[in-house]
Amino acid sequence: MYRPIDLQSPLVAQWTGILLLVAGLAVIAHGMWRRRRYQQHRDLEDARYAGPDRLKDSVREILAGVGVAVIGLGAVAYAIFGTLNREEAIQDNVAQKYGVESVDGKQWEGNGLRADVTMPDGTVHQDVLITFEESGEPEISGDLNGNPGQ
Repeated sequence: MYRPIDLQSPLVAQWTGILLLVAGLAVIAHGMWRRRRYQQHRDLEDARYAGPDRLKDSVREILAGVGVAVIGLGAVAYAIFGTLNREEAIQDNVAQKYGVESVDGKQWEGNGLRADVTMPDGTVHQDVLITFEESGEPEISGDLNGNPGQ
């Protein structure tokens, strides 16, 4: 039985995490700017929120930004974990089916991976296209018993 390979979730988590992290940092910067402005009393005439709790309000904004940034960091961590897990599953599945020693992925083409494949005897087959079924089963186009580098 082959391990399933998740190609989509780590990428979605990566970009979602980056967007949330950038948004969180922007909110934190704005909250800090507001807090400093309120502490220096430079907002007496033009403040949108001139209530007595304006310093607390800016702290709430900073905390909201921290919360969004933490969620973003969590998504990026999930993406890193998912990518490492995917690479390990690819190595295991290809080794299980074809008995290769290592798979050095270069570029994804849809559900196919262009990679260099190293056999147990040290022979390296370059630019081999490995496609994956939904179950995680790999299919290598071409013959690994032929000439390397083809």
